[in-house]
Amino acid sequence: MLRLVAFAVAAGLAMAGVQPVVAATTGEVGMSWAFSLTGPALLTAVLVFGAGHILYRGDMVQPPWYSAWLLLPGSFLLAGAAAMCIFGALVEFTVIPWTMWVLLISGAMLWMAALVMVRGRSH
Repeated sequence: MLRLVAFAVAAGLAMAGVQPVVAATTGEVGMSWAFSLTGPALLTAVLVFGAGHILYRGDMVQPPWYSAWLLLPGSFLLAGAAAMCIFGALVEFTVIPWTMWVLLISGAMLWMAALVMVRGRSH
C-alpha cells in the first residue's frame, strides 16, 4: 500500500506538470511559461519516484503503523505544487512559479525525509 501511495504522489505531480504544455499547444499560455512550470514539476516527480524506488525494501518488512502520517505533509505540499501547475495552465500570474518552487522544494524534502524515517523504522 505504501508503494502505491508513493507512486500515486509522483504520478499525480507528473500529470499535473504536463498541463501547462498542453495549454501552451492550444495557445492559452506561452510555451516558455509552460516549460518553466513543467520542467521542475516533472523533475521533482522523477526524484520522488526514484527515491521511493530506491528506499523500497520489499514486502518482507512491515512499515510502522504511522507511516501514512509521516508521508502526509509532503504529499499535501506536492499536491499544492501540482495545483500551481494546473493554475499556471490557465493564467500567467507571476506568483505561480515562485509558489510552485516553494511547494516543490518543501514537499520533496518532507516526502523524502518521511521515506527515510519509514525505511529506518520498518521491521
